Amino acid sequence: MMPRRRFRDSAAFTEDGVTSLNITSGHDTPRLLVCNNDHSVRLLTLPGLDIITELKFPTAINYAAVSPDGTKMCVVGDTNQVYLFSKRGDSFEEIAVMTASNDASFSCDWSQSSELFAVGSQDGYVTVWDVRSQQKMVQLETYQHGRSRGACRNVKFSPSGSVDLLAFSEHTSYVNIVDTRSFEKRQVLRVGSDTYSDFPDFFAPDSPTLVNQDMQITGLRFAPDSSSLFVGLEESILEYVVDRIGRYSFASSEII
Repeated sequence: MMPRRRFRDSAAFTEDGVTSLNITSGHDTPRLLVCNNDHSVRLLTLPGLDIITELKFPTAINYAAVSPDGTKMCVVGDTNQVYLFSKRGDSFEEIAVMTASNDASFSCDWSQSSELFAVGSQDGYVTVWDVRSQQKMVQLETYQHGRSRGACRNVKFSPSGSVDLLAFSEHTSYVNIVDTRSFEKRQVLRVGSDTYSDFPDFFAPDSPTLVNQDMQITGLRFAPDSSSLFVGLEESILEYVVDRIGRYSFASSEII
């Protein structure tokens, strides 16, 4: 039996360090996006880990995300610039460079329609664009905005159904969930204590709770069917159940 190739054996993984890995869809065979501190984004085959495409940038890159329809990609790094590409097969063409906020950006993601993309930044802002006009739709602040612990580390759209949510995590303790029908309603979860109760509840009442203490948040992702939101901590993963029935029961201008 041939041994499996290890990540560290691929030329895509440099000594400068990998900042993020992201498996893309839209291929007969999945691809792996590798973002690096050496100012590059590399597209690799899976499971072979052979380099197909390499893109170079003027800064270290923290994250890259391909739209669900496989035709666009956004890239963010250690400046406030956001790079937008068109994508055809395994080829990329830069079509715009935009400004998110006043600081570096850590994360980006696309809505399930591939029409909106969001960028989370170090200074506690989440910026949402409409790719059709390349104009900012809204700029949201984290709950702890203005403090280092309020830096936005992860941003994710709900990937399916009519749930229409945008979730973004802060460096410690708080996760924000925004209704993308209007971007005017939000719920804030404190992941070290009870759900923050001054906001409308997107989740079922049996969501898990922990003791009241600041906790670093390491990751964030919705389930593929948008039924749950998973929040990664340093020593555990929390699952919050989305009240999808409540979301389906109201008109687009309403909230549960």
